[in-house]
Amino acid sequence: MRTRTGSLIGALLLSFAVPAVGQQEVQAQAPAAPVAERAASQPASARRDVPNIGGVEFGFRANDVAGDVARFNRFRDLRPGAVLDRFRFSKETETWVFLGQAQNVGYRDQRFSSEFESIGRLKAKLTWDQIPLFISGDTRSLQNDLGGGVLDVDDAIQRGIEGRTLTLGDAVNTANGFNMRSQRNVAALDFTYTANKEVDFTLKLRNTERNGTHLQSFGLLNSPGGGISQELGIPMDTRTTDVKAGVEYANRRGMVNAGINASWFDNRIPTVQFDNPMRFTNIAGGPSQGLAVMWPSNSLVSFVANGAYRLRARTRATASISVGRANQNDPLAPATINSALVAPPLERATAEARANIVSMVYDLNSRPAETVWLNARYRFYDYANKTPVFDTVALVGDWATTTNAWETEPLSVSRHIVDLDASFTPLNYLAFGVGYGRENTARTFRIFETTAEDIFRVSVDSTGNPYVALRLKYEFSRREGKGFDEHLLEEVGEQPGTRHFDIADRDRSRVTGLLTVTPVEWLNLNGSLATGRDDYQSTGFGLRDNRNRAYGFGVDLMPVSTVNVAFSYDREEYRANQYSRTANPLPSPQFTDPTRDWWLDSNDKVNTVSANVDFLKTIPKTDIRLGYDLSDGKATYVYGLPSGSTAFVPPATLQPLPPLRNRLTAGRADVQYFIKSHVALGVVYWYEEYRVFDFSLNSTIIDTLNIGTTTVYSGYLYRPYTAHTGWLKISYLW
Repeated sequence: MRTRTGSLIGALLLSFAVPAVGQQEVQAQAPAAPVAERAASQPASARRDVPNIGGVEFGFRANDVAGDVARFNRFRDLRPGAVLDRFRFSKETETWVFLGQAQNVGYRDQRFSSEFESIGRLKAKLTWDQIPLFISGDTRSLQNDLGGGVLDVDDAIQRGIEGRTLTLGDAVNTANGFNMRSQRNVAALDFTYTANKEVDFTLKLRNTERNGTHLQSFGLLNSPGGGISQELGIPMDTRTTDVKAGVEYANRRGMVNAGINASWFDNRIPTVQFDNPMRFTNIAGGPSQGLAVMWPSNSLVSFVANGAYRLRARTRATASISVGRANQNDPLAPATINSALVAPPLERATAEARANIVSMVYDLNSRPAETVWLNARYRFYDYANKTPVFDTVALVGDWATTTNAWETEPLSVSRHIVDLDASFTPLNYLAFGVGYGRENTARTFRIFETTAEDIFRVSVDSTGNPYVALRLKYEFSRREGKGFDEHLLEEVGEQPGTRHFDIADRDRSRVTGLLTVTPVEWLNLNGSLATGRDDYQSTGFGLRDNRNRAYGFGVDLMPVSTVNVAFSYDREEYRANQYSRTANPLPSPQFTDPTRDWWLDSNDKVNTVSANVDFLKTIPKTDIRLGYDLSDGKATYVYGLPSGSTAFVPPATLQPLPPLRNRLTAGRADVQYFIKSHVALGVVYWYEEYRVFDFSLNSTIIDTLNIGTTTVYSGYLYRPYTAHTGWLKISYLW
């Protein structure tokens, strides 16, 4: 959705550029050199400051939305009203350049930026970007936000449901309505200072604030038995600060730079305490409140160094090294806040979580002959988790404790990757490539101690030809695990045949192809194809097979200098098979009963169409831009059972699930008429239609669940909308 807004802004930039050269039709010509470059090429006596260049676009926006307003404005703000949609001011002299811009001023997705360059000495860019997330406009909740991460249910509701004088369904009908949204504000500064022609100092600062609410579900146990699930609007107040600073030295032979990268995340609401609407008093079988831990505050600081050196025989060597430490030391939450239970003591008060991170990349690139290209790369990554093991008594939710011991498993990962590639060009515009890669990975507390993957690839390329460009590539890889530890599966009651897809034995094959044909200068034809398969041949339970296929084609046409036509079509398809068994853990005989197996075949398809037509001064003094986009997706889930299945008691026939459908259609028209070379009147119209069906997130299902005794849903659904948006605007250049 935001991309479309960006596309319009890009179109407006072009529309501003056209009248700056006058009202006459503009013939195709070579682009002019930059202003500073042209000035430098002139005699000193002829140089002078370039005049200010800028523009403003303002007007009025109106829209009519039927359906889900929140989804229409998901990552943008298209509310009706007066609009300063774009402002731009630039100034260039012989020695410096300045550019300032603003977009959608006064709205939740407004953006400001300014750039300054003292040519050959200093570059600075400052950006302020606001990104909204509108989840739902009519959510509701029994919880009242008291601030500080405390969500409270009215005592009368809790007492009434506990005393059986009020039902949960009746309480839900009186729930508070609210808009569920969040706002992300990003401030960024990029700064480069050139001390001399060989030394640069760089500094990048980025601060991201996020506030509002997000959707999350929590479970509790209520008395006399049975679980309750609540879908809540969880308050957020976080800040992320990123800093990158470095110094670089470069000359004709090579370069070297060193610096520091640091990131700090601060969560001002580290825990959320929420009431159980079913109970006012705590008992051993049911708490009146729950406590959820949010993302902890943490930091990551790394020291980095990079270098490159030009060797003989057209060979270049590069290296990059990063050494860092991640820390997280937030207070640990108690095992339970249920006053009817005795919470097990904490072994330590804070997390004391830390990890050492080392990353290295070494690359050697050579072209020893005109027809031969060679490349070798080695990558190393090590995440060494130094968090002390934490021992405690196992906790069963907020309603019971046990005497079973529980121990944390700090995960560590070490990875070595080698890639070797070679290319041979026996003929003009034709190259053959071959490559080999190997990845060795070691992990702690996973069912395989190590995995190794070998990757083979071959390619054919035809580039540089003015009429045809072709790239065809085939890849095959095989991953195998070693040191299988079945005990880790037994600990959590999993089947011994279970394999986790990210480390399971796997064969992967993939073919990709790109073709571009330009028979004449005003016509471009392009096509792409990708197909692949992942085969998990050793997996008993889990993901067994994954296939994907994508293809597309496009046409770019410019029959005359004032007309541009573009069309593209893409199709993607993803198929997967997963296998499972519904059974109680040992010693139950169900655990080894194959008649309790079941499987799932999923199939996702997406068709995407995009078409654009521009008439730029085809009609005198008039620019017309037309566009159309379509995204049509369909997903099916088909469950299967073996003959004589006992997976469901009592035996039942599987009912097929209806397909999931979503379809977004968007059309737009933008017309500008230049009454003067620097003044234009315009009108813009957007049409959007979103259609969706989801068997789990529709009003029929949610409303049915919400009137029961075990669930409290927020009312968030997948709902359609139809929207008409229009602008009346004035563009003025100076």
